Amino acid sequence: MSFKNFFALLFIISFAVFLYFQFLHTPEQVDAPISKKGQSYQKSSHSTSISIEPEFTIDDNFLLMSSLITSIFSFFGFILSTYHSMRGHRRDEELFSLKREKERLELDKIQAEIQALREK
Repeated sequence: MSFKNFFALLFIISFAVFLYFQFLHTPEQVDAPISKKGQSYQKSSHSTSISIEPEFTIDDNFLLMSSLITSIFSFFGFILSTYHSMRGHRRDEELFSLKREKERLELDKIQAEIQALREK
């Protein structure tokens, strides 16, 4: 596995975890008290409960922040590894074209020598 693929996979996983905890993490439903004096709860046949989102726990905050930080670093790792691989491919192409040009010049030189020997 190349670095580019590693960072891409790491980015996808960590960003998915971040998005899950940021947007799709559904907390449990909590029955809201009606009066504060006796802390009496409303009891009814059709269960009126109000969804109150509790704050994230320490574990949720840790996962949220670590997945965000991992997403950021893996994104930049993916960008840098892609840049370096493209730079390497460009360098290889230049070396190949120089070798091809050198071989073409050598071939022209050999053909000229053969032509000169034929004329003698």
